[in-house]
Amino acid sequence: MRGMNPLRRKLAGAGRLSDNLRAALTAEGLLLLEEGLAGSITYRSYRAPGSRSSLRKEATSGAIAVTTQRLVIWAGGGKNIDIPLHHPFRAALKVSIEQPGRICFSYDAGRFRPDRSGTVEVRLRTAQATRIADLLRATGSF
Repeated sequence: MRGMNPLRRKLAGAGRLSDNLRAALTAEGLLLLEEGLAGSITYRSYRAPGSRSSLRKEATSGAIAVTTQRLVIWAGGGKNIDIPLHHPFRAALKVSIEQPGRICFSYDAGRFRPDRSGTVEVRLRTAQATRIADLLRATGSF
């Protein structure tokens, strides 16, 4: 797991896709897959059933997959984002490079799940950050 220390990996998870999901993404035409990425999830003014938080930040490990059809961000032990590249909800997802080697995926939680509100920001460290952002822009989806 590229540079992630064993204690952090144990606490935040391995940041690896399930075998079934990886197989499905490969069948769709996998363009990019990065796993075992250290990062964080930030919740701002977040509400979900059984959860409220004005500001909460959690360490995580994650994965980023881009296929010819969709973007999948695995963080916090499961799929955090799974959106077709040309879906209307793509307008609710902001992709940015905050600093070299770190990509941020930010979205309004209520746009994706009606029982949630607030902003979720998934930040992952990867040497491929610029390539990922460029790839998403090249598909005309972000």
